Amino acid sequence: METIVALLVLVVALAQAVRVAVKKPVRSELRARPFLTVALLLATSAAVFMILRSGPGVIEWLPAAGVGALLLASFAYLRARPAFGRARGLPPGSLGISTSLDAITHEDFYARSAARWGPVFKMAQFHRPVACVADLALGLEVLESQRAHLVQSPLPFGRLCPGNYIEFMNEEPHARYRGILRSALSGRVVAGCRDGIECVVREQLAQLASRDEGRGIAPEAFLERIAVVSMLHVMFGIGVHDPRIDELQRLFDDLGSPRAFSERRPEGRVAAFAALTGIVRAAGEQIRLQHASGPIPEKSVLSEILRADAAHLEDETLIGNLVLIVHVTRSNVRGLLGWILKEHVDHPQFAQRIRQAARDTTEGAPRVEALATNFVSETLRMHQSEYFYREVVNEIRIGPHRVPKGWLLRVCVRECHDDPVVFPEPSAFNPERFAGRHYSKTEYCPFGHGAHSCFGAGLAIMIARALITALAIDFDARGVSDGPAERQGNRHWSHWRPSRSLRVALRSASGRVQ
Repeated sequence: METIVALLVLVVALAQAVRVAVKKPVRSELRARPFLTVALLLATSAAVFMILRSGPGVIEWLPAAGVGALLLASFAYLRARPAFGRARGLPPGSLGISTSLDAITHEDFYARSAARWGPVFKMAQFHRPVACVADLALGLEVLESQRAHLVQSPLPFGRLCPGNYIEFMNEEPHARYRGILRSALSGRVVAGCRDGIECVVREQLAQLASRDEGRGIAPEAFLERIAVVSMLHVMFGIGVHDPRIDELQRLFDDLGSPRAFSERRPEGRVAAFAALTGIVRAAGEQIRLQHASGPIPEKSVLSEILRADAAHLEDETLIGNLVLIVHVTRSNVRGLLGWILKEHVDHPQFAQRIRQAARDTTEGAPRVEALATNFVSETLRMHQSEYFYREVVNEIRIGPHRVPKGWLLRVCVRECHDDPVVFPEPSAFNPERFAGRHYSKTEYCPFGHGAHSCFGAGLAIMIARALITALAIDFDARGVSDGPAERQGNRHWSHWRPSRSLRVALRSASGRVQ
């Protein structure tokens, strides 16, 4: 009887393990890591072989295995219960692995959790517990009031750079490098690059249109090119037709996705990073030579940095951060451009208003820019402002809830932007909600808050605004095919992107490709 019970326990535990193993994120991970898949298959085969080889002897250890499986399953069950830890002050919500995997798969996971548990709830990113805050005012208040007990949550790609990537720095190093970079990424530098950015946007849209044979075309490569060339132009002063761009883009591709760092071999990433920093230093040396014969022109972030202090070129952390800023920002900008294009295709009436304003000589450029900015702001609200993360280094409290040391804190910004009190009909795409209305930081916060907010917000908005303006005035676009939004990677912090099935038919509004 004991053996039968143990066998039943093992079967039930195995069934639960299989139920988790067949979930989409696990399947995706195994497809992305063939060596891991092979290792698991070999380990499973070896285990089955040993069991079969044991023959009747397997009966002797079945009870012990059953007890172990029962204890493990009981712990997993208790941990997954929403009431787990409530007596100790923990927030409601499940820490179960199945729930954790659902958070990767379902775009509305955090919204549904907030609706069920309230503005503060818990979940787990695999093994690591996370306290989620889905109230923007509360989340910003926690970040500010508990600043001494919170640190930036790093990702592995920051290890490429001596001193880490600026987003993951804390205290004095962060303040010092942020001051240098924010001063260099000034409004006048961004404004001075506007013509170049608008040029590459128009050229890439024209190329997309020229390659479309009426069946639609995937826009991803063209949007990627816009993001890469724009960032190289602003950060390093590289011309939009510079012959080095193809090589630079290949090197950035070799770094892999910033948020899915495991997809490239470490030695490949290191070599690509070294090559990129070498190119940046060579560009910096040219700027210093120019400076020796006269003033350095205000044409890029790099020239501004060296104009302030030419010795900055010897700072490995600073130069490495310039490379990683381009790498991270081009990924984020590419995502924003993808959503701009999708919303343009889905809601052409707003583009028509931009086109009409461009034709109206009484309103002119300011009206076009205002309408385009509103379009970008609404796209950011709905798609491109997903979260802030921090690591809890000392226990904190959020209202009545404890958040223990070692947990992560996630402020769910995207879900906060769905507040119907602030944004009536929040699921509707409506850029006009931003016309003549200023939202406070506790209502609308797409670029972060405080010392770690994005200092390149103006640049991102300019590139996105250039895209929607060119689409609205110079081109006619329609969607040919589409699908549901997809994760860019297979992690909780991976951004959502438009479907890879999106195909767009584009033609010049004048009837010819420019």
